[in-house]
Amino acid sequence: MPFRFLTPEGLREATEQFGPLIYLVLFALFLFQTGFLIGPVIPGNPLVFVAGLLANPKNGNLNLVAVIGALGLGVFLGNLLNYAQGKAAGPAFRNRERWRAQIENAEGFFERHGGRTVALATFVPFIRAFVPFVAGMSQMEWRRFAISSAVGAFGWIAAWSVLGYQLGHIPAVQQNSTKIVFGIVAVVGTVALIKALQMRFRRTRAA
Repeated sequence: MPFRFLTPEGLREATEQFGPLIYLVLFALFLFQTGFLIGPVIPGNPLVFVAGLLANPKNGNLNLVAVIGALGLGVFLGNLLNYAQGKAAGPAFRNRERWRAQIENAEGFFERHGGRTVALATFVPFIRAFVPFVAGMSQMEWRRFAISSAVGAFGWIAAWSVLGYQLGHIPAVQQNSTKIVFGIVAVVGTVALIKALQMRFRRTRAA
């Protein structure tokens, strides 16, 4: 189902099928996307963009404020869930000698840069699913995490949905919306792959 929503046509059909419940469906998708380490299997940026596109009256009948509210709340609560899982898993990792030093380093990092990192990580594909877990595992203060998470969650959703809404006024975008969405998927996927390879290369060199 999530991949069906990647195209304006698919999300438009789902909106007609579910009616107002479509906001609950989207909320659940983004709760899962950020609430579990396997969440990145659900596309993020393209789906937010399409939802914003269909919030433009020229393209669909979604409500922009409701889109930002439902998706943003899903991301925020997903982050809190992910954080709780990391916090619960922290002691088990800390008791293992091979992980102890990494956790202590993470604690120091989140103490110095945690709020900014949590907020900005929400904008980065794949990374957004791991940072809350690591923040919880390293015992980052819950209140600080929650505030930073809220800023990042609603900021990310608002940015991409408003972008889709505004571009929805352009005839060329209306006529090629599906191609644009898959272009976003390709670009985001390429950037994420490059980042993953860079991180792997750095770990290899450090070893």
